[in-house]
Amino acid sequence: MENRIINKDRIFMRLMNREACEEIRNSYPCDDFLNLTVGYRWLDYKEDGIRTSVPLKNEELEAAGVEKEELFMLAQKNTENLFDARLYRLGDLVKRICEGEEAKDFMPGSDVLDKKELYVCTNDSGFFGAAVMLIDNVIDNVAKRLGGSIYILPSSVHEIIIVPRIEEYDLNMLKETVHSVNTTVVNETDYLSDNVYLYSTATKKLEIAA
Repeated sequence: MENRIINKDRIFMRLMNREACEEIRNSYPCDDFLNLTVGYRWLDYKEDGIRTSVPLKNEELEAAGVEKEELFMLAQKNTENLFDARLYRLGDLVKRICEGEEAKDFMPGSDVLDKKELYVCTNDSGFFGAAVMLIDNVIDNVAKRLGGSIYILPSSVHEIIIVPRIEEYDLNMLKETVHSVNTTVVNETDYLSDNVYLYSTATKKLEIAA
């Protein structure tokens, strides 16, 4: 492989399943986040404008002049700058996939969102979009618009499902749903977690709920 010149402003983060990362920790920088693992990639632009990315190696991190201690904060900022977050109603997204209908992006703005709806949050590329969980401004904005507290279901490494924290949604039922989808629909390489996560604007913290 030819040597790459790494621009540190293009280093971004992705979320991965913890167990799936154990074998790469010696060669690639990783950070633990709750029961997940944060991995790092480098964004490249081809001549035709297509964006591609490759995993960042330890030696490339050193060559880019980035200290391991600053990597998380750097990549978090870059991820927010490089990728626009997207927020869709789950039903609209299903129609777009099945019927080709347009799905409205609810991310721009601060209008109140319908608590009777489930939402899919990802990024504008559709790849490694679950990393929006790590972008404070994104999660806090959505939670505020849904009453202050939200459950986050890790649909895959590419997107998350956001559920308003209201009585209609039982926590145990949500966890069973995540496990069922992971075992029947999600590809093994895209699997993230069977857990349900909780974010509250009161605490400004993301935690494991179940």
